Amino acid sequence: MEKLGCVCDEPEYCFTQYLEQGYKENDILVEICQSVTEKKEDSEKVKFKTLPEVEAACIFHKGSYDTFCKSYAVILNYIEDNGYEICGNIRESYIDGVWNKDSTEEWLSEIQIPVRRKE
Repeated sequence: MEKLGCVCDEPEYCFTQYLEQGYKENDILVEICQSVTEKKEDSEKVKFKTLPEVEAACIFHKGSYDTFCKSYAVILNYIEDNGYEICGNIRESYIDGVWNKDSTEEWLSEIQIPVRRKE
């Protein structure tokens, strides 16, 4: 992105987007997304696109990634119990982590799941 002259939006927003449905242990297809101030010309490694606005169920996860399953259980139960269904790719935004916090207890992530009301 630096070679392409990209400037990140402020406040900075990036996330990992899972491109396949369901849980997988291996060979997980993901997209790493970063909000920038303007689209540039695509390169071999970087593709620019505008994502549509979505309604999402979100939950903050505090702590190690090893315990993500607990936060996923809470948010997935919320979606089911409140008449929603998943309608897009699940995202994880890593707000605080190894790059700026000394303890895993201080790591903060947000799980974002696009939803719509069941018909």
